Amino acid sequence: MEQSEEQRKPMDHVEEQERSPSGTDISALPQQALPAAGDEQPAPAQWLGTNSSTLHAIERLKVTIDEETEKLEIRAPVDFDAFSQRKNRGLLELTRTMRLTQGVEVDPRVVAQLTGLRASLVRNQATLQMHLDAVREVSAIIARSIQEVESDGTYSLIGPSRCK
Repeated sequence: MEQSEEQRKPMDHVEEQERSPSGTDISALPQQALPAAGDEQPAPAQWLGTNSSTLHAIERLKVTIDEETEKLEIRAPVDFDAFSQRKNRGLLELTRTMRLTQGVEVDPRVVAQLTGLRASLVRNQATLQMHLDAVREVSAIIARSIQEVESDGTYSLIGPSRCK
């Protein structure tokens, strides 16, 4: 999956902040001291960079959802099976990364990203519902037309149609 230049820039910025030396100002992440020999070890999420993988998982899922919504809004052909698979994979990845961060202090960036993902999901749901309603209406019209053409009125409540 190729990302546009605009989509890479925010991700590169986050990665750059995470790789920067500890002397720089990173306001979103609190400084953590290394544990002493007898201290309890930090949760795996704190030392494996799981917040970073969570942020990436959220961003990838958001991009997929926004892409589907955009295609629906501009009435471009949509491969619903492919989008469904991508969304399922994204949800699985997000679920796995979130499990690793249980019991760890919540990174404010994750909360902000999840809020953005939720907004994308609401917009996607509204767009999908609109298309589903349109499909139902069209199918009802087609079903009525077929019924009217095939029926001679013998069994209808109104009676046979009269030719004029």
